[in-house]
Amino acid sequence: MADPRPSLRVLFAEDAREFRELMRDELRDRGFIVTAVEDGLRAVEAFRWSAFDVVLTDLATPGLNGLQVAKACKQHRPGVKVVVLTGWDLLLEDEECIEHGVDMVIAKPVQINVLTAALRQVVHEPASSAPPGF
Repeated sequence: MADPRPSLRVLFAEDAREFRELMRDELRDRGFIVTAVEDGLRAVEAFRWSAFDVVLTDLATPGLNGLQVAKACKQHRPGVKVVVLTGWDLLLEDEECIEHGVDMVIAKPVQINVLTAALRQVVHEPASSAPPGF
């Protein structure tokens, strides 16, 4: 049965090509409209030229890291939601994430059903002072 909710437009920044392509395809199969890029600089550039509901970025993207991508996107459009994927969650401080505008942090490896639920949740919930997932 098709999801009755409108398709969310996702900008996905991930430097690991196989993971990027796999997640792009899995998200598309679940009704998301996905633009996938390989680094933080391309993510910010794509964000400036297209409309997205959510930015999904790896923390360790080359060029600009995930926190820098979050900050740049929030400066351009404060209402956009930003989700950071990381295998290094112990290195992230809550205050640092909040300062950069991160709405949610998700630890890798991530199951696709967890990721899709998180993307829908973060887009549809009102803004809060502390990102979920900390």
